Amino acid sequence: MNRNLTLITVLFIVLFIGVSYIYVLDNPVEINIQATIGNTTSTSAPVTTTTSAPVTTTTTAPVTTTTAPVTTTTTAPVTTTTAPVTTTTTIPTTTTTIEVSQEQEEVTINTSSEEDTEIYKGEFTSFDGFEGENQLRLNELVASLPDELRKSVESSVIFVNGCHSYAATILERCPFGVWDSAGTFADGTVNSKWKLSVWVSNKAFANNRGYDTLLHETSHALSYLTRNCINPEGEKKRTEAQEFFGSEELFADALAIYYGGDYAYYRENIVLQDSEREFLDNYIALCCED
Repeated sequence: MNRNLTLITVLFIVLFIGVSYIYVLDNPVEINIQATIGNTTSTSAPVTTTTSAPVTTTTTAPVTTTTAPVTTTTTAPVTTTTAPVTTTTTIPTTTTTIEVSQEQEEVTINTSSEEDTEIYKGEFTSFDGFEGENQLRLNELVASLPDELRKSVESSVIFVNGCHSYAATILERCPFGVWDSAGTFADGTVNSKWKLSVWVSNKAFANNRGYDTLLHETSHALSYLTRNCINPEGEKKRTEAQEFFGSEELFADALAIYYGGDYAYYRENIVLQDSEREFLDNYIALCCED
């Protein structure tokens, strides 16, 4: 009986294997195999890899614009005023002050000496710069000066028709007129024969300024000759006058107008204020001899 059972079992197994074989042939089986080798894992399943492309981020930095301060230069109109140029030349114990007007063609030369000056009595033909063509005419104009002014200066001052050589040197041209108290040579040295001299050039006559120039320069002469006149306060009246009018040139202009002149070299007008006329009345009364 055991043999039958064994036989039946074997037959059953054979039958089972045969049936299984046939089933396998008709129904293949898909088997996934994973193997781990070291740290690498391989999977037979399809692998999808997603690679993110490098992302480029553009950052726009804030733009700062700095506007530099703009400096604007405005050129204002230039007003040129030609002020009298004062040159001081120091000689032994005496200071000579020279006032030059480039604009008005006029020069004033004053010395600080308080000594009486010897007057030259000779002819003018030997003087540096003497021209002479208008000397006779100049003499006539001198004679026509207001009596008070003329008498105050005629005994001390000589009147020369010429181009003063030193004035022409420093101006580089011939001026209309010059008052020279020091007797100045072309090189600036002093004590020539023409001390205390008024010069009126041919140029002044050619420009119809002969009398105006004579009156202005003679006013300088009067100012200089009264330099030692003292006012009641013990001060020099001439210095007071220069301060009152603003300068020696303005004082001479005022004197010229006071004595009937209708032209001023330095003043802005030819009308004397009441206070100016009163000052000059007092000046003449105090400082000028009858």
